Amino acid sequence: MALFGAQSLPYILVYYMANTTFFWTIGVYLIQMDGDANSKFDWKKTIGKILSPPLLGFIIGVILVLLRIKLPSFLMSDFQYVGNLTIPLSMMFIGISMANVNLAKFDLSASNWGILLGRFIISPSLMALLVIPTGMPILMKQVFIMQAAMPVMTNAPIVARKYGADADYASLMVTETTIISLIVLPILMVIVQQIH
Repeated sequence: MALFGAQSLPYILVYYMANTTFFWTIGVYLIQMDGDANSKFDWKKTIGKILSPPLLGFIIGVILVLLRIKLPSFLMSDFQYVGNLTIPLSMMFIGISMANVNLAKFDLSASNWGILLGRFIISPSLMALLVIPTGMPILMKQVFIMQAAMPVMTNAPIVARKYGADADYASLMVTETTIISLIVLPILMVIVQQIH
C-alpha cells in the first residue's frame, strides 16, 4: 500500500488472500515434509490460519459494502487509527526480526542465490507473463507483480520451527530477502510503472 496508495488496497487484499491460502496449505505441507515427516498435517488448524484477522476484516468489509451498511463515525475513526499503525508496526516487527538473526551467517551461497533469484526475478517475471496479457486494470497488474517480488514471508521461520525444519535458515532468508529488497524493489517499481 505504501507503494501505490490506498487505491491499491483491494488488489493487495486479493493477492494476500491467494498468497495466504497457498502458504497455509501447500507451503505448510511442504515445510512439514522438509522437517518432521511423521508429524500430522492438521486441516482444522490450517483453515484457522487461512482465516486470519486481515482476511476476516476484508471479508466483513466486503459484506458491509455490498449490503451498503455504514458504520458509525466513531468506529470509522478508530479503524482509521488502527489502519495508520500498520506500516510503523510492520517496520518495527521486521527490524526486531532482523536484529534477532545472526548476520555473521549472512552469505550468498548457491542455495541462497536460488531463493533470491526465485524471489526477485523468476516470481515477478512469471507474474508479469500471467497478468500483462489480461484485461486487468493496470494498477492491479502492477500490484500483483510487485507483491510477487516481496521478501520471504515472516511466518516461514515460525512454521519451520513448529514442524522441525531449518528455522534458522528460514530466518536468515527472511533477513536476506528483506535487506536485498531495499535495492531490488525500487528498481522493480520503476520497471512496473512502465506498464500501460
